[in-house]
Amino acid sequence: MNLTSKIAKILEDLQLDLHQKTVLTECATGAYAITPVLACLAGAEVYAYGRDTKYGTFEDAQIEIEYLLQHFPEGAGKVHFIEALTPEIIQKADIITNSGHLRPLSNEKLQYAKKGVVLPLMYENWEFREQDLDLPFCKQHNIPVAGTNERHPDVDVFNYLGDMALKFIFDAGLCLYKNTFILICNNDFGGYIAKVLAKNCAKLGIIDKVENKKNYTLGEHCVWLSDYPHVEVPAEFREAEAIIYTASPFNEVLLGGSGKSICLTTLQEQFSAPYLLRYAGDIDTTLCNLLDIDYYPAQVKSGHMGIIPSEIGDDAIYRLQGGGLKVGELMLRQETHYKNQMIAEILL
Repeated sequence: MNLTSKIAKILEDLQLDLHQKTVLTECATGAYAITPVLACLAGAEVYAYGRDTKYGTFEDAQIEIEYLLQHFPEGAGKVHFIEALTPEIIQKADIITNSGHLRPLSNEKLQYAKKGVVLPLMYENWEFREQDLDLPFCKQHNIPVAGTNERHPDVDVFNYLGDMALKFIFDAGLCLYKNTFILICNNDFGGYIAKVLAKNCAKLGIIDKVENKKNYTLGEHCVWLSDYPHVEVPAEFREAEAIIYTASPFNEVLLGGSGKSICLTTLQEQFSAPYLLRYAGDIDTTLCNLLDIDYYPAQVKSGHMGIIPSEIGDDAIYRLQGGGLKVGELMLRQETHYKNQMIAEILL
């Protein structure tokens, strides 16, 4: 399916309707070029703010967006490309997306927002980062903020997590076939990752919160080892090829020295050669180096994942951006559900 067909499918699935609305979003390259395009095709007047970055220039982004729009000459909205965020433009917006170039959505920016403006996070609430958006200011000024339920059937981003884990393992220079892996998890990623990995490796050992046990299909290839944060590894898993680590909050070190949820010395004691794959969540790399515990990737920005959806293709980003805009549409109507399922997760 080509990109124009995917855009049309997203619009159809979500029945996105932003007529007579003004959307302030980013002017970005790559997968994120789709955001102003979707808003425009849904009928909005769009202000796409951008700047030169390592990913491309403002001009590059504008060219990508205009190229996509050329495939939809019947588009109902209009896109204005801007390199400056003026009070007048901020004041026009009905929806301001929590997107890269706009971040941080600080009080210096939001003070100009009009009454009734809404802020879709463009990701799930539990992933919220304080540096993205001035939540106390929003609370003080009654500005609604909501996340996107990435598990809604018409967004369905979580089902890409397993494919991401496969690529992550290959990028680390490892093979799954006939090898054993461990998954340490404390969030909702685990079940989605495990259902893909368990089909491709010899055996997958699970360490997760006990309440998440229901998310796994346990059997010969997928084995529950212990309840997070307790780490108990039987002999058959001590030679595991790697430990896939995903724990939230992503910007909090939960795997480190004594006093952390999991102590690195525990991994050192229970594995012959522990190798940490940093799927999501901060770790104490200084202590890892002191203990000679290998990890991959070498650098992960705090609060961010070690692999992002766009590394396996752009489909997940397309769907997430469409879902975030749908959340904005529903917030303006003070609604949270689409097709009888919650899609807008109210944060404020």
